[in-house]
Amino acid sequence: MATPTPTPTSTKWNAIVLTAIFLVVGAILFYLIYLAFPSDQHFYGLVWIGILALVLAAVCYLAESFSRDPAAQRSLAWGFFGMGFAVLFLTIGLAPSYGISLGVWQYVGLLLTAIALGVAIALIGWRMRAVRTTERREAVREQWRERPAPSAFTYAAANSPSVPATAPPPTPPSNPTPPPRSP
Repeated sequence: MATPTPTPTSTKWNAIVLTAIFLVVGAILFYLIYLAFPSDQHFYGLVWIGILALVLAAVCYLAESFSRDPAAQRSLAWGFFGMGFAVLFLTIGLAPSYGISLGVWQYVGLLLTAIALGVAIALIGWRMRAVRTTERREAVREQWRERPAPSAFTYAAANSPSVPATAPPPTPPSNPTPPPRSP
């Protein structure tokens, strides 16, 4: 089996720099959203921060397709995913502590957030199963590539129309009763 090629150092530094830039931009956006709402409206700012974190998680997930080693994007996607749902659950669940009486809407918000989390977990499970299937398929392909190729002569001789097809020998009939006696 072929050994994986090491990732060049410049690629690792690029991933680290890209991750740092993305984290700084995310932190600045979260801070600006929090400041945009007056102190009596921080509840709504936190809801928007939770939604923005989920959007950034989706962007990081999609950014994985642009990289040869998507470890940085994957870790950012998981981080924003966890942060988004944690902020949304805590903010909506603790709404009365912000002086906001949501009543039934608080339960509806928690239910919708739980449904979104369930759908996201189902999609993550589906994606992980597809990745495992692809890895198994690639392992079989790699084994096939390592086998020596048959020569053209061997292939032609095995598939020639002049070669008789080998069939299993006929099986004798199975009669449990002996043949009749002749008189």
